[in-house]
Amino acid sequence: MSSHLPPNDPGKRLVALDLLKFCLALLVVTIHANPLRDVSEIGTWLLGNGVARVAVPGFFVIAGFNFRPEVPGRSMQLVWRYLKLHLIWLTLYIYFWWPSVAAGGLKQYLNWWIFGWWHLWFLTGLAVTVLAASLVWRWRLGSIIALSAATFLIGYGIQEAIMLRIIPRGYWPAEVRNGILLGLPFFLLGYVVRRAGLTARVGFGTALTLGLAGLGLAMLESWTLRQFAHPQFPLAPETLIAALLACPMLIIAAVKAALPGWVARLPLGTYSTGIYFIHVGFVITLSKHFTLPRAEVFLIAVIGALLVTQALIWLRLDKKLF
Repeated sequence: MSSHLPPNDPGKRLVALDLLKFCLALLVVTIHANPLRDVSEIGTWLLGNGVARVAVPGFFVIAGFNFRPEVPGRSMQLVWRYLKLHLIWLTLYIYFWWPSVAAGGLKQYLNWWIFGWWHLWFLTGLAVTVLAASLVWRWRLGSIIALSAATFLIGYGIQEAIMLRIIPRGYWPAEVRNGILLGLPFFLLGYVVRRAGLTARVGFGTALTLGLAGLGLAMLESWTLRQFAHPQFPLAPETLIAALLACPMLIIAAVKAALPGWVARLPLGTYSTGIYFIHVGFVITLSKHFTLPRAEVFLIAVIGALLVTQALIWLRLDKKLF
């Protein structure tokens, strides 16, 4: 799941995008082990349910930016690769999710395998997203943008209806966290950024400023949604309007960033993927068997995931698992 070099682009683009992915992976850990949960409800929403909620849309935008549908067979290769990775990691995590099958029965069992368990939904979502994008990539840019906007608005509307308890949670398609309602709009947004040549039109300073502004707006939007949500059953957002600004601008800034040479020698792409896949095991184990401050859970999950990832690199298993 490392970034792929676009044709005829300098190597620094790969490194910069992997550095951005590393930061996004840390934000994903923040969602699951919010270090401010013990300190402040406001801080929890601004960080874990605000800034951090840009992370998964950001991964989809990067994937769309690297999308190469013109390469024969490339799209289906990616679809099968993501499904295979989902099978591998769902099997590796069976100890954690199997008890829920006893309570939910066959329906719950099939739900994990089809739609993905916890953070692994990203793999099934990405497979569906790539498959859908491979059908529309030849469309005019205006039509692709319209499709991206439509799927985003449908997902955002469903999210608000769930937050207001107008419709129940957990019944697909009343579930925003999937490849069509969350994955496709941001994936297509990344594809539009590259196809429209926005990386050449927007300067580094402008992109960085707008990207950081988007992160600030994510906090404001998340806290605003908190005020409208049911007071006793607040539901963290899965998608934010602010991500439509933050994600593409941060990617453009990363593409244009000048990085020191030593950064290129770090396997940042592998580290980011390892953190994403592995951290949940640490978070669940620490939360279930120990009473620790959330900040410590966060740090142990990140460091532990990095150490396991480095071990997999030494054992040359990273290519098979990531």
